[in-house]
Amino acid sequence: MDTYLMKKAMIEAAVTHGLKEVEEDPERSVRRLTDLGRQFSKNRFQDQIFSIMQELLNNEDSAYYDMVHNLLANSCHDHLKKFGINVGYMSWAYGADKLRKEEDALHVQLPWGIMFRYNSDPSSALTTAVIEQLIQQGQDLGIYAWMIRQCGRESDSYELLTILEKYKDSAFLWIKQDGRLTAAQIQMLRVCQNTLISLPVEDPETQLTTALLRDQKIPFAIHGMYGDDYPASQEDEQMLMERVLSTQTAIFLTIADDHTNKHLGSLCYESRLRQEYPAVLIDYYDDGRKISEMLVNHSTLLEIGEDLTVLRGGTCGERFPVDLPLTDALRKIMPAYPA
Repeated sequence: MDTYLMKKAMIEAAVTHGLKEVEEDPERSVRRLTDLGRQFSKNRFQDQIFSIMQELLNNEDSAYYDMVHNLLANSCHDHLKKFGINVGYMSWAYGADKLRKEEDALHVQLPWGIMFRYNSDPSSALTTAVIEQLIQQGQDLGIYAWMIRQCGRESDSYELLTILEKYKDSAFLWIKQDGRLTAAQIQMLRVCQNTLISLPVEDPETQLTTALLRDQKIPFAIHGMYGDDYPASQEDEQMLMERVLSTQTAIFLTIADDHTNKHLGSLCYESRLRQEYPAVLIDYYDDGRKISEMLVNHSTLLEIGEDLTVLRGGTCGERFPVDLPLTDALRKIMPAYPA
C-alpha cells in the first residue's frame, strides 16, 4: 500500500474514534481531535491552523463549542469525516506536496484549487464534460479542491452531482445561487459525502431548505454576496448574522462582487479570533489567497467563467485553453514560478 494511503487510513481511523468520543464529552474530545490534527500536520499551513485552534479552544466560553455541537447534531459523521479528510489531507497535505514538486519541475505557479462559474445552459462553454476533464487531469497534478459557483440558468444539476460523487478523493464546494433544492438533489447530496453545499443567505427559501438538510444530516454552508456598500449599517449586519445563525450553519462564506473594491478578509479573520459567532466566517477570495500562500507559496487563484474566460489567474480575460493538456494550459495561463 502507498505511504499516503496508509496515512490516510490511519487518519480515518483516528477521526472515526474521535467523533465517537465527541458525543460523550464534546469539549474535551474536540480539543483532543485538534491535538491529533496537529500531530498529523504535514506543512506549516496545517500546523498553523491547528495551533490557532488549540489556542482558541482553551477559551471555555468559546462560541465555537456551540458550533461543534450544532455541526455534530445536524450532520452525518461519515460525511464530516469524508469531506474533512479530503480537504485537510488530500488537498492541503498530499495534494499540496505534489503541487510544490510539480511547480519546481514545470517552473509555473499551480493553483491549490480551481474555481468555476458553472451555468447549466446548453450554450455554456464550461460544460460538465469540461469540468470532469479538468478534475481528472488536476488530480494527477495534486489538485483536490474544486469550488463550483452556479450562475445563470438554474437546473436540477443531476449530471453535475453525479460527476462530483465519482471523484471520491476530491473535495467539492457547490455554491448555489438560489436556496431551493429538490428532494432528488437532497438524496444525491447524502451520497456525495465529498461535497459541501452552500446556499445564499439572501434567498427566503434557504431557511426551509436548511431545515430539510439538517433533518437529513447533510452538512451545509451559507454564503452572502457583498459590494462596495457593505455593510450599509451595523443594524443591517446584525440582522444578516441573525439570519445566518438561525440556520445553525458552521460556515458563513462572504463572496465579493466582481467589480467591488471592498474585501472582507480582515473582518472575517478578526471575527474568527474573537470567536464571537458559533460559525466560522471565511472570505471566498481573500482567504483563498491566504491558503494558497501557505500551500504553494503564491497567492494566485484560478477562476474559470462559464464562457471559459479566466476571471482570476495570471492572464485574466483570456480564454482558458481546454483543448490543451492541463499542464500546458496552466503554463500558458498562470504566472511563471519565481526563480
